[in-house]
Amino acid sequence: MLKAKKKLSKKELKQDQFLLLTAEIKEYVEQHSKQITAGLVALLIIVVAVVMYRNSKQQAELDAAARLSDAQVQFQNGQKDNGIAILTEIVDQYEGTSAAAQSTFLLAKLYWQDEDIDNARIYFKRFIDEYGGDDFLTQAALAGYADCLVYEKNYAEAAKYYEKAAKINPDFPQSVDFLFSAAMAYKDAGDTLKARELAQRVINEFNNPNLKNRAELLLASLD
Repeated sequence: MLKAKKKLSKKELKQDQFLLLTAEIKEYVEQHSKQITAGLVALLIIVVAVVMYRNSKQQAELDAAARLSDAQVQFQNGQKDNGIAILTEIVDQYEGTSAAAQSTFLLAKLYWQDEDIDNARIYFKRFIDEYGGDDFLTQAALAGYADCLVYEKNYAEAAKYYEKAAKINPDFPQSVDFLFSAAMAYKDAGDTLKARELAQRVINEFNNPNLKNRAELLLASLD
């Protein structure tokens, strides 16, 4: 007489399933050992590369920050040309670091102060393209670039950058100045519709009596 099969408990079922899975994994590893070894080596190479990249980036940040301090010392000692040379080195050799971003902006401002409009425009634009975001420096760089374009009588393009600067942080006190500058640039570019629109915004949206009066004068000149 045949004996009835013993019903396995849940615990025993789990043990059997685990043993079966273990056996399958062992068989797979034995059959694909070469591929798995190659994959582990490739993964190890990637991990090492990532660690080395992070370490090198951290070192670059430290080195660039040290050079920026050197530049500041040169400026404090009245050695402006030496300071500019160091800032240029940081921008070219430590691209992507925080110090390179600051150096790019500082070079733009220094060239603007020296009325070297070509270089000021180049470095303002470089800062916008490589380090621009939604912060104060980006806002200032956009307005600085627009100033350069106005100097070159490229009013239509300047107006767009003033407008971008105003949009980054409308609550920033200088945003209304950027908006009014955009209105003036649009007027000089012959776009009276945009000039009127932005001048009206200066009047309606900001509590700045001086610029409000100037905006009203601008509107009157467009009639």
